[in-house]
Amino acid sequence: MTVHAAFLPISIAGMQIGLAVAAVAVAGLWVLGDRPPVARVAVPVLVLAASAAGSVALAWSAGLPPGSPSAAFHWRYLLAPLVVALALEAGAGDDPEAPRRRALLVLSVWSAAALVPALFAWVQVRTGIDPMHALGLRGTSLPPAYRQVFAPGAPERFAVVGFFSWYTRLAHALTPVAVLAGTLAARAPLPRRARAFLAFAAVASGAAVFLTGARSAWAGLAVAAAIVAAAAMTRRTRRIALATAAAGALAVSPLLPAAWHWLEETRATGGGNGRETIWAVCADVIRDHPLTGVGYGALPRWSAPYWERRDPQFGVQAWCHDALLSAVAEGGPLLGGAVVAWFALLAVAFARWRRGADALGRAGAVGGLAVIAALLVNSAVHDVFWTSEPALAFGCAIGIAAVLARPRPGASNGKAGESQA
Repeated sequence: MTVHAAFLPISIAGMQIGLAVAAVAVAGLWVLGDRPPVARVAVPVLVLAASAAGSVALAWSAGLPPGSPSAAFHWRYLLAPLVVALALEAGAGDDPEAPRRRALLVLSVWSAAALVPALFAWVQVRTGIDPMHALGLRGTSLPPAYRQVFAPGAPERFAVVGFFSWYTRLAHALTPVAVLAGTLAARAPLPRRARAFLAFAAVASGAAVFLTGARSAWAGLAVAAAIVAAAAMTRRTRRIALATAAAGALAVSPLLPAAWHWLEETRATGGGNGRETIWAVCADVIRDHPLTGVGYGALPRWSAPYWERRDPQFGVQAWCHDALLSAVAEGGPLLGGAVVAWFALLAVAFARWRRGADALGRAGAVGGLAVIAALLVNSAVHDVFWTSEPALAFGCAIGIAAVLARPRPGASNGKAGESQA
């Protein structure tokens, strides 16, 4: 799992290979009789993955076959939380704290790896340099459209993409490690050095997310931080803070031109954000395939005729920029319901773990809830389940949080990380 974690902020191929090796290892141990406990994450993960796989079969039976074997198994990324959790739990033997120590090690490696694109972001935001092309790992440099300006009025700055190809991919890859590392730094009973390192990595990753210019990721981090803060409050203080925050948000909202600019872009009929056009195309697809959808991962292929009718020159003709809408378009009510169930079941699982956990378990449960909240915010305007960078990063964070949060008979009161000082 450390290889997978090390490549999550850096390399798509590396993160996929690392997770595949972990999956093969878990399967091999399972065959040999070493079967780790299946955490509560198994049910929502398997429900979503099975529904996605079923949508491919249903669409195929309706005359919409997948474009390739890889496309037919595009849903494999959805298994990431379960693979991570099982890999960390495997081989624990008589040491109930071993999985937690591994989870903390994997998070530490991930946090260290995240510092590479996070610190490089301060160079890239001013130069727009493509590191993959500079290192000879990409044949041609990113086109100008991929190096869009950071914000209106700042033409000398560029959106940060790191080692990926688009700024939202980097933002979504760094968001979960920033949230989980920050939560453990704030709440976990870890040694001072470990907490300081996690705090530094969280701040650096969060700053890089800000430099990407991905506004939904900003909102995701803010909501996650609010959940972590609320978890540390008494019930009365939480209510007062919630009311104050809501009033403050309403008061300052007219002063946030970036937010209003985004809303104007959403209503645009073509190019750029243009989600009104995107959602209209998705609505056309849903109207023609209300029960079966077009198959998980296949919307970009089968939506082409609809784009021809709506806006042939539209810039990004892919998914719906809304996870629930994309799910319904690709899998009908079955997949749409599975996405809703995925969020609900995971939230319930972490909430229950938090009530009966020790100090480290409570920190892990709160971190899991914060990660899910950040993912929910981003999923409202992006297709986070369909792109490998966010799908695997959020999946890894959920798997780590589940291992930390799961109650363990005979555990040493949540101080698994102290031996790693």
